[in-house]
Amino acid sequence: MKETLNANAQAVLEVVRNSHNHPTALEVYEAVRKVRPRIGVASVYRILHSLAQQGLIRELGRSDEACRYDGHTERHDHAICTACGALLDLPAEVRLSEEALRSAAQTVGIELHSHEVRLYGLCSACRRRLQTEAAES
Repeated sequence: MKETLNANAQAVLEVVRNSHNHPTALEVYEAVRKVRPRIGVASVYRILHSLAQQGLIRELGRSDEACRYDGHTERHDHAICTACGALLDLPAEVRLSEEALRSAAQTVGIELHSHEVRLYGLCSACRRRLQTEAAES
């Protein structure tokens, strides 16, 4: 049974679902404050955790920076810019054979339930910036 969302939770959910940059909790907090000015940062953290537990959003792995949130809950893959940290949804699924996935999981003792592919490299904005800097040198 899904919980009924109060106004604060609905505002948090809308921010995450309407975001295209996989926001951090603090970015969600700043956006939600525009429509719910009395909401506290601790409430946003609690709501994000609850929404993720309900399967309404996805919590994307904690890294050396902050956890990010995704309103697109179906299985999909990501690309990550190694310069600026941008996290981008890949528009097409990266296909790997079930056998290869299970074999890789088995080597570390994992029973495979799902997978996500992450591609690392430079986003177009960082590539342009680096090309401009190189041309000016």
